[in-house]
Amino acid sequence: MMFLDSAESLCPQDSQLLNVLTLVRTVIKILQIVIPMGLILMGTVDMGKAVIAGDEKKIKEAQKPFVKRIVAAVIVFIIPFIVNLVMNLVTTNNNEWKNCWNAANGKFEAFDASGDLE
Repeated sequence: MMFLDSAESLCPQDSQLLNVLTLVRTVIKILQIVIPMGLILMGTVDMGKAVIAGDEKKIKEAQKPFVKRIVAAVIVFIIPFIVNLVMNLVTTNNNEWKNCWNAANGKFEAFDASGDLE
């Protein structure tokens, strides 16, 4: 049995798998930023409306969803870290997937509908 320390066997530099993983990493990074910001912004708007209304009851009602949105934003932000931690604990002997995931950190090559790299 042959063990490899590089990601070359699983995803060579010009492979479509590497391109897809790079795209997935980019989308995850964007979602990690946009979703928490959107949730916190929506909660802030709701709290602002309640404060402007000046009604204590509305302020109390707006606090519950605001706290839930903040918790959801934190969870969305840390899910990739938790998944990575679990994968590291589960797969102790196989590092090919991790090497390929880490290699997908750069820019991806565009490919056409036939699957050939341009």
